[in-house]
Amino acid sequence: MSAKNEKTLRLLFPQWQGGGNNPPYILGAHLLNWLAPKSDGPFEEVPVDLTLDMEKVDGIVAKSTVLKQARAAKELIHKHNPERIVVLGGDCSVELAPFAYLNEKYNGDTSILWVDAHPDVYIPEDFPNHHAMVLANLLGVGDKEFVAEVPRIFNPEQVLYVGLNDLLDSLNSEPMRNMKLDSLGPDDIKQDSSKVLQWLSERKPSKVIVHFDLDVLDMTEFRSLLVSYYKTYEEYKDKFPRGVSMETIIRVLQDVAKSYDVVGLGITEHFPWDSYFLQNMLSRLPLLGDINNEQRPSFIAL
Repeated sequence: MSAKNEKTLRLLFPQWQGGGNNPPYILGAHLLNWLAPKSDGPFEEVPVDLTLDMEKVDGIVAKSTVLKQARAAKELIHKHNPERIVVLGGDCSVELAPFAYLNEKYNGDTSILWVDAHPDVYIPEDFPNHHAMVLANLLGVGDKEFVAEVPRIFNPEQVLYVGLNDLLDSLNSEPMRNMKLDSLGPDDIKQDSSKVLQWLSERKPSKVIVHFDLDVLDMTEFRSLLVSYYKTYEEYKDKFPRGVSMETIIRVLQDVAKSYDVVGLGITEHFPWDSYFLQNMLSRLPLLGDINNEQRPSFIAL
């Protein structure tokens, strides 16, 4: 086992409630873990409640469940006291505990690259699902109990959006308006990574944390996304802004890692439509499953 792997915790966090109680995120997280290169370092799976929770508390759907699971993740992280964390989610709110831990561990000498189509800075008054609030919480904005889980709040100067191109209205809410978070859209990174590297060179962080929401990817290239439901795909591929190619994201993150110490990588919002439907089909076939099972796959399409 390499010294680096000894200090890198892989955290499987198949949370689905923060994304609007969408069960495909459970399978999506497990598939990410199965597909990712094997590691000989420490591994933990955050226990996730599989019962539906539609209760809205303080304007947040499934708040009690999501908060409980964030605290469970924090306990598992502190059990290992890792130097680096890989998070395989689950909806975007899985980033709360690991990113909060890393910013505290490195005394705020970090930068976050928020590689995402969406800003994730909504407040409960404007949107009920926690996956769209998690960065606001890390910045000290939003629900008090979630913010209390962040012992060292990130400053706006620590955050760079990469690939942002949708739901920009949330950046103009009263708490967020004055933060003026830096942002690069898909066109800014299409040719090279220079603008990302320039932003980092101006801040000179000792550590870099990467949030990678798969919905930043171009839905015509990568189809395991919430927006890619087959019944609305043709409508949405023209309606939604064009995302970033997979090779572009790979190149940006490789370029960053060649010059900076990346201590956190979270990959979220894997929504594997085909695998999810196939899983349900197999569970209802003779010799494999229950031929009396008439339960169709449960999900909430966009």
